[in-house]
Amino acid sequence: MIKENIKNRKELQLRILELKNLRVKQEIELKDSIKEFANTLSPVAMIKNSLHELVHDKDVKLDLANLSLNAGANFVIDKILGKNRSVKGYLSSLLMENVSKFFINKNVPEIISGISKLISSKSKPS
Repeated sequence: MIKENIKNRKELQLRILELKNLRVKQEIELKDSIKEFANTLSPVAMIKNSLHELVHDKDVKLDLANLSLNAGANFVIDKILGKNRSVKGYLSSLLMENVSKFFINKNVPEIISGISKLISSKSKPS
């Protein structure tokens, strides 16, 4: 704390005003810090931050792409072969799901680059 020699009433009033302004400024900064700290402790913010960190990890990206490709392939196979319609449909869709999973797991980077090229060529004007 700075020790100032106050000589008259006017200087005292000025110093009181300065200290009040300083207090208000510090209270605002403290409230903002508390809000920011509380937001970092919320479960939603923690999950959000964790997901942002995971998205930048290349292995996680490949795993998510692999999972998405397998889920999409399984959905299409189930719809085409009618997994829930008959035993024959169930067995054939199960066989096709395993074949597609094997194919997808071996070729994830190539499939992703092919899809990326397809999307980028469609978005470019002819």
